[in-house]
Amino acid sequence: MTVKVKGKDLDNRWVVPHNPYLLAKFDCHLNVEICSTIKAVKYLYKYIYKGHDRVAFNLIPGQNIQDIDEIQQFQSARWIAPPEAMWRIYGFILNEMHPSVYSLHLHLEDQHLAAFHAHDNLNNVLRSDFTAKSMLTEFFSTNQANENARKLLYKEFPEAFVWNQQHKIWTPRKKKTVIGHIVTASPFEGERYYLRILLNHIRGPLSFDHIKTVGNVTAPTFRESATLHGLLQRDTSLQDCMQEASLYQIPHSLRRLFATILVYCNPTNSRELWEYFEQDMSSDFETSVEHQQILGQKSYEASLLH
Repeated sequence: MTVKVKGKDLDNRWVVPHNPYLLAKFDCHLNVEICSTIKAVKYLYKYIYKGHDRVAFNLIPGQNIQDIDEIQQFQSARWIAPPEAMWRIYGFILNEMHPSVYSLHLHLEDQHLAAFHAHDNLNNVLRSDFTAKSMLTEFFSTNQANENARKLLYKEFPEAFVWNQQHKIWTPRKKKTVIGHIVTASPFEGERYYLRILLNHIRGPLSFDHIKTVGNVTAPTFRESATLHGLLQRDTSLQDCMQEASLYQIPHSLRRLFATILVYCNPTNSRELWEYFEQDMSSDFETSVEHQQILGQKSYEASLLH
């Protein structure tokens, strides 16, 4: 829509996106934006998980005091507006995710986290069979005992089994749909990163050594095993890494990941990798440039109006 004001054409760029009906109904400041692509999802989650609303304020005493300590007076606190307070008091659901996502542990052999009480004897903790168990080690154990489980990848395991944290055991799933996700590993983490690659491609591994075995050859490292499996040819694993990150990471984080790959992973064709993900890594620059161009055009037209 374009209108003429003092002989100049003004279009929608001069109007903040809004909805007159919503403004009248809620009687508040309310902008409306259209989420036109699937990429808007990661920005949506970014705002949901960025934390609570905050407020900065200072306390001023009633009487006139000469010594003013601005550091002591300044306060940074969480801000809870009346609608949120009432929502929480009545116990209404704040957000919901469907289907649920299982975060699957990823660690090298004997390097998983172990929880214990402060009064426990550390030697007993280290010798305990229960302490030695983790999601990943019990994934191997379940594959050893259950032939049907061997048909699944690690990330597919939660679709058929439930992790019992109390007893540290996988049990068959009876209901509810979930999605498994192996926790992220950066390329500079070395063996842990290559273990993740192998777990995403090898079905039904029985142990850490079994993952390293290709045919009758047991590779000394997970990286060599991934190479023997053909998973590191032509930067395929690096493309998979960038592709997965592009689904939920903002452009700034993608550029940092790309820089990490250049430093630690020695890609065979860095230009091809850059060109493949150039759009994802530079989308914020495009938005910024377009915004600056619009502002520049507005400033120019405003100067003409005056």
